[in-house]
Amino acid sequence: MMIIQIVLVVFFLFILLKVFSRFRAGDLKSKEMVGWVIFWLLAVVVVVSPNSTLILAKVLGVGRGVDAIIYLAMVLLFFLVFKIFVHLEKIERQMTKLVRQGALDKTKKYESTTRHS
Repeated sequence: MMIIQIVLVVFFLFILLKVFSRFRAGDLKSKEMVGWVIFWLLAVVVVVSPNSTLILAKVLGVGRGVDAIIYLAMVLLFFLVFKIFVHLEKIERQMTKLVRQGALDKTKKYESTTRHS
């Protein structure tokens, strides 16, 4: 095993520990935790056995396993960016709604106190 493989495996195992701690803290749902565990375990398999990506490359019609991994990583990253963007837009809409409601409540409270004076 090469030094880079050892470093990556240790790093991936550290990330797995972080995934489990985030799950225990309630930051991840069980479905998300399982997805991340599968992802990082597959990363360990690819690092330990780089030739395992050749099967994936043949299935996808790509010449090298590394190319298949890069293409899949790009697709995964674009998907995650899309999910984050959609989630961020949802949060912005919720914040706008809350700020508007707060402003309306504050205005109503101000109007009710000025009428009684």
